[in-house]
Amino acid sequence: MYSDRLTRRAFVNLVGRAGGAGAAYGTLTAMGLLPVPEAYAGRPNLAQRGGGQGVKVAVIGAGISGMVAALELSAAQYEVRVFEAQDRVGGRIRTYRGGDTVVENNSTQRVDWDRDPRLYFNAGAARIPHHHEALLQYCHDLGVPLQVFVNDNRNAYLHGDDAFGGQPQRARRVINDTRGAVAELAARALRHDLDRQISEEDLARVRDFIQTIGALDENYRYRGSWSSGYAEPPGGPTPGRILEPLDLVEIAKGGSLPWHVIFAERYDQQATIMEPTGGMDAVARAFYQRTRRFITLNAQVTKLQRLGSGARVTWRDRATQRVRAWEADHVIVTVPLPVVGAIDSDFSPKVKRAVEAGARLYVPAVKVAFQAERRWWEQDHRIYGGISWTNRDITQMWYPSSDIHGRKGILVGAYIWTNSIGKSFAAMTPAQRAAAAVADGEHLFPGYRGLVQRPVSIAWSNVPFQGGAWAEWGDDPTARRDVYPVLLPPDGPYWFAGEHMSHINGWQEGSIRATHHVLQGIQTRVGSRRAEAHPD
Repeated sequence: MYSDRLTRRAFVNLVGRAGGAGAAYGTLTAMGLLPVPEAYAGRPNLAQRGGGQGVKVAVIGAGISGMVAALELSAAQYEVRVFEAQDRVGGRIRTYRGGDTVVENNSTQRVDWDRDPRLYFNAGAARIPHHHEALLQYCHDLGVPLQVFVNDNRNAYLHGDDAFGGQPQRARRVINDTRGAVAELAARALRHDLDRQISEEDLARVRDFIQTIGALDENYRYRGSWSSGYAEPPGGPTPGRILEPLDLVEIAKGGSLPWHVIFAERYDQQATIMEPTGGMDAVARAFYQRTRRFITLNAQVTKLQRLGSGARVTWRDRATQRVRAWEADHVIVTVPLPVVGAIDSDFSPKVKRAVEAGARLYVPAVKVAFQAERRWWEQDHRIYGGISWTNRDITQMWYPSSDIHGRKGILVGAYIWTNSIGKSFAAMTPAQRAAAAVADGEHLFPGYRGLVQRPVSIAWSNVPFQGGAWAEWGDDPTARRDVYPVLLPPDGPYWFAGEHMSHINGWQEGSIRATHHVLQGIQTRVGSRRAEAHPD
């Protein structure tokens, strides 16, 4: 006798087979089987109990984390000073334009692109998802104009050396033919395997659902779909002819292609994605305008030493080599862990071990960008923004979302975040990286080497005062469990913030949320001490 209910496991499996990982994730969340990210509570309220009057806070690093700290603490009347080792703010928010210089430990590149504000390269942070509420709120409050970033373009290419004879395929075709083939398999499995767990009435409903999302025919077979594109597009009196479906086995040969199919379904990559108009450094500039009086540039912190319940921050002016010190009640360390480890400090032994362990987890991400004398991706291939994927070392190719139909453009010809490939590219000279990126690009676009010029690259593991692009706690199964919690509470006067101190690693949002957490902790400690000193 049939059950009148579909089991949760069977239903989620069906949704995942037919709609992809994003659909399955959403279903699990809706059913209460996965945690929903907590709602953003807004900017911290530090004005309670007298705010920060008479309290000194030193902040190490003027990335977005450090500038958020300066903005909020100063508004609550804390005395705050930010020490930044570089001659600029923003940390890994870095936008390059013609005339700029890319400095790495062993190389210097001059960006010789045209001096045109429309030609820019976001070498670090480049996207803002719609659910990054803290960053979006600051952009709103600080007047940073935003535009849509085309993150997912179904007309871009997906490429795998071992699939389809190495010929790139339009993303729409791979994605929709995958959905259709998997939906057909789900329909067969439902008919043969799960009949005993669902009523006939509900079985028909689920089959209709699968038939619709998979574009299956009346026999639950996938024969192709207009969503995958046309061999002969419709126009005027002609109806057009849809493409024959790609073979699922052939798609699977593409190695990482299946992951690319579900990329835009991931929570952190779902539309709408945004970017600041004119470059991501607009965010850093906006914060700097509000906090510059608290920031000392070229101030390399060399030593942190406890002093009573507070600490002394010793720093060297990199321009004059003069050594100075400042005493504070609290010290917020926002710089990346590889940089923290290079500071002479009296952190507790367990915190020092945690810093060392965390420093080993930074991703050696690499980007390579080119100027193109004409926007051939738009003119020749009708690709307007978005990303092409390949299993070649370059991994991704980004097309600019702005200035569509402009005369020239900046193409990101490689975005690499795999450890082994990133380390290999970081060991190359800039010229060698460019040559490797061009060679891989030829597999997507024959004649590519004649379409791009004036290369600029950045290997984040080689950038002074960075040591990597972001902390990837997931690379070590025990690190998030055993190392990360050690750095969460304060170590006496020392507090740690930055994207590495969040669960939103690699994003500006993570830096902000981690900083807000620290600021609330400082405010709580200040309030408690005042209550102890002046009981009612």
